[in-house]
Amino acid sequence: MTASPPAAPSPPASPALRPKAFAIVGTSNSGKTELICRLLEWFGNQGLKVAVLKHSHHQQIGDDGKDTWRYRQAGSRLVALAAPGLLQITRSRAGEPPLDAILAELAPGADLILVEGYKTSDLPKVGLAPPDAASPLPDYPRLLAWVSPRPLPTHLPVFNPLEVAAIGRFIQGQLGGR
Repeated sequence: MTASPPAAPSPPASPALRPKAFAIVGTSNSGKTELICRLLEWFGNQGLKVAVLKHSHHQQIGDDGKDTWRYRQAGSRLVALAAPGLLQITRSRAGEPPLDAILAELAPGADLILVEGYKTSDLPKVGLAPPDAASPLPDYPRLLAWVSPRPLPTHLPVFNPLEVAAIGRFIQGQLGGR
Protein backbone atom coordinates (compact mmCIF):
# COMPACT_ATOMS: atom_id res chain seq x y z
CA MET A 1 0.00 0.00 0.00
CA THR A 2 1.42 3.39 -1.01
CA ALA A 3 1.12 6.28 1.41
CA SER A 4 -0.62 9.35 0.10
CA PRO A 5 1.39 12.56 0.16
CA PRO A 6 0.37 14.93 2.94
CA ALA A 7 -2.38 17.31 2.00
CA ALA A 8 -1.19 20.79 1.14
CA PRO A 9 -2.19 23.35 3.74
CA SER A 10 -5.20 25.32 2.71
CA PRO A 11 -4.47 28.92 1.77
CA PRO A 12 -5.59 31.61 4.17
CA ALA A 13 -9.13 32.82 3.69
CA SER A 14 -9.37 35.97 1.67
CA PRO A 15 -10.15 38.96 3.88
CA ALA A 16 -13.53 39.27 2.10
CA LEU A 17 -14.50 35.72 3.19
CA ARG A 18 -13.00 35.87 6.67
CA PRO A 19 -15.33 36.36 9.63
CA LYS A 20 -15.57 39.93 10.89
CA ALA A 21 -12.48 40.21 13.07
CA PHE A 22 -10.51 43.18 14.33
CA ALA A 23 -7.23 43.09 16.24
CA ILE A 24 -6.33 45.21 19.25
CA VAL A 25 -2.54 45.35 19.46
CA GLY A 26 0.12 46.98 21.59
CA THR A 27 3.02 46.40 23.88
CA SER A 28 2.66 44.55 27.17
CA ASN A 29 0.73 46.59 29.77
CA SER A 30 -0.52 49.10 27.20
CA GLY A 31 -4.20 48.52 28.08
CA LYS A 32 -5.32 46.01 25.42
CA THR A 33 -7.34 43.81 27.79
CA GLU A 34 -8.99 46.79 29.49
CA LEU A 35 -10.00 48.27 26.13
CA ILE A 36 -11.37 44.94 24.90
CA CYS A 37 -13.44 44.56 28.09
CA ARG A 38 -14.91 48.03 27.59
CA LEU A 39 -15.58 47.32 23.91
CA LEU A 40 -17.29 44.03 24.82
CA GLU A 41 -19.73 45.93 27.00
CA TRP A 42 -20.30 48.61 24.34
CA PHE A 43 -20.82 46.11 21.49
CA GLY A 44 -23.09 44.05 23.76
CA ASN A 45 -25.22 47.14 24.35
CA GLN A 46 -25.47 47.44 20.54
CA GLY A 47 -26.95 43.93 20.44
CA LEU A 48 -23.86 42.26 18.99
CA LYS A 49 -22.48 38.88 20.01
CA VAL A 50 -18.71 39.26 20.31
CA ALA A 51 -16.09 36.55 20.65
CA VAL A 52 -12.55 37.23 21.84
CA LEU A 53 -9.36 35.52 20.74
CA LYS A 54 -6.27 36.20 22.85
CA HIS A 55 -2.94 35.35 21.28
CA SER A 56 -0.25 34.17 23.64
CA HIS A 57 3.32 33.08 23.20
CA HIS A 58 3.02 30.87 26.30
CA GLN A 59 1.41 27.44 26.62
CA GLN A 60 0.65 27.81 30.32
CA ILE A 61 -3.00 28.63 30.85
CA GLY A 62 -3.02 28.95 34.61
CA ASP A 63 -4.07 25.45 35.57
CA ASP A 64 -0.71 23.92 36.57
CA GLY A 65 -1.30 20.91 38.78
CA LYS A 66 -5.07 20.93 38.28
CA ASP A 67 -6.95 17.99 36.81
CA THR A 68 -7.22 19.45 33.31
CA TRP A 69 -3.46 20.10 33.27
CA ARG A 70 -2.82 16.54 34.47
CA TYR A 71 -5.00 15.13 31.68
CA ARG A 72 -2.99 17.06 29.07
CA GLN A 73 0.28 15.95 30.65
CA ALA A 74 -0.94 12.33 30.53
CA GLY A 75 -1.51 12.63 26.78
CA SER A 76 -5.05 13.81 26.12
CA ARG A 77 -5.10 16.08 23.06
CA LEU A 78 -8.60 17.34 23.87
CA VAL A 79 -9.71 18.25 27.40
CA ALA A 80 -13.03 19.84 28.35
CA LEU A 81 -14.05 21.48 31.60
CA ALA A 82 -17.78 21.88 32.17
CA ALA A 83 -19.38 23.83 35.01
CA PRO A 84 -22.66 25.71 35.41
CA GLY A 85 -22.56 28.43 32.75
CA LEU A 86 -19.15 27.36 31.37
CA LEU A 87 -17.71 25.02 28.76
CA GLN A 88 -13.97 25.37 28.23
CA ILE A 89 -12.26 23.17 25.65
CA THR A 90 -8.50 22.91 25.31
CA ARG A 91 -7.00 21.26 22.22
CA SER A 92 -3.33 20.39 22.25
CA ARG A 93 -1.47 20.27 18.96
CA ALA A 94 1.96 20.59 17.48
CA GLY A 95 2.75 24.10 16.32
CA GLU A 96 0.60 27.18 16.41
CA PRO A 97 -2.94 26.87 15.04
CA PRO A 98 -3.59 28.93 11.90
CA LEU A 99 -5.37 32.20 12.61
CA ASP A 100 -7.99 31.61 9.90
CA ALA A 101 -8.88 28.21 11.38
CA ILE A 102 -9.42 29.76 14.82
CA LEU A 103 -11.53 32.60 13.41
CA ALA A 104 -13.64 30.11 11.43
CA GLU A 105 -14.27 28.11 14.60
CA LEU A 106 -15.34 31.20 16.56
CA ALA A 107 -17.41 32.78 13.76
CA PRO A 108 -20.67 30.80 14.02
CA GLY A 109 -21.35 32.13 17.53
CA ALA A 110 -20.32 35.72 16.94
CA ASP A 111 -21.15 38.82 14.93
CA LEU A 112 -17.63 40.12 15.56
CA ILE A 113 -14.37 38.66 16.83
CA LEU A 114 -12.04 40.94 18.78
CA VAL A 115 -8.48 39.65 18.65
CA GLU A 116 -5.90 40.59 21.27
CA GLY A 117 -2.54 40.28 19.61
CA TYR A 118 -1.52 38.80 16.26
CA LYS A 119 0.44 42.01 15.66
CA THR A 120 1.89 40.83 12.35
CA SER A 121 -1.34 39.36 10.91
CA ASP A 122 -3.25 40.87 8.03
CA LEU A 123 -6.22 41.66 10.29
CA PRO A 124 -7.26 45.32 10.52
CA LYS A 125 -5.92 46.77 13.76
CA VAL A 126 -6.20 49.47 16.38
CA GLY A 127 -2.93 49.96 18.22
CA LEU A 128 -2.46 51.09 21.79
CA ALA A 129 0.44 53.49 22.03
CA PRO A 130 3.27 52.47 24.34
CA PRO A 131 2.73 53.85 27.85
CA ASP A 132 6.18 55.46 27.78
CA ALA A 133 5.92 58.65 25.71
CA ALA A 134 9.59 58.33 24.73
CA SER A 135 9.04 54.95 23.06
CA PRO A 136 8.65 55.01 19.28
CA LEU A 137 5.34 53.95 17.77
CA PRO A 138 5.53 50.37 16.47
CA ASP A 139 4.89 49.78 12.78
CA TYR A 140 2.05 47.25 12.66
CA PRO A 141 0.68 46.02 9.30
CA ARG A 142 -2.91 47.14 8.55
CA LEU A 143 -2.93 49.55 11.48
CA LEU A 144 -5.92 51.87 11.04
CA ALA A 145 -5.92 53.95 14.25
CA TRP A 146 -4.17 54.52 17.57
CA VAL A 147 -5.48 54.68 21.12
CA SER A 148 -3.55 56.99 23.42
CA PRO A 149 -4.23 59.45 26.24
CA ARG A 150 -1.72 61.86 24.61
CA PRO A 151 -1.31 63.32 21.11
CA LEU A 152 0.76 61.18 18.76
CA PRO A 153 2.93 62.03 15.74
CA THR A 154 0.81 60.14 13.20
CA HIS A 155 -1.51 60.70 10.26
CA LEU A 156 -3.87 58.00 11.60
CA PRO A 157 -6.87 58.76 13.81
CA VAL A 158 -6.04 58.83 17.54
CA PHE A 159 -8.68 57.97 20.12
CA ASN A 160 -8.52 58.53 23.85
CA PRO A 161 -8.82 55.17 25.72
CA LEU A 162 -12.04 56.40 27.33
CA GLU A 163 -13.69 57.09 23.94
CA VAL A 164 -15.06 53.54 23.80
CA ALA A 165 -18.16 54.41 21.75
CA ALA A 166 -16.07 56.26 19.16
CA ILE A 167 -13.61 53.36 18.95
CA GLY A 168 -16.50 50.89 18.64
CA ARG A 169 -18.14 52.91 15.86
CA PHE A 170 -14.76 53.18 14.09
CA ILE A 171 -14.30 49.38 14.21
CA GLN A 172 -17.86 48.83 12.94
CA GLY A 173 -17.27 51.28 10.10
CA GLN A 174 -14.04 49.58 9.11
CA LEU A 175 -15.76 46.19 9.01
CA GLY A 176 -18.62 47.58 6.94
CA GLY A 177 -21.58 46.93 9.12
CA ARG A 178 -23.50 47.29 12.30
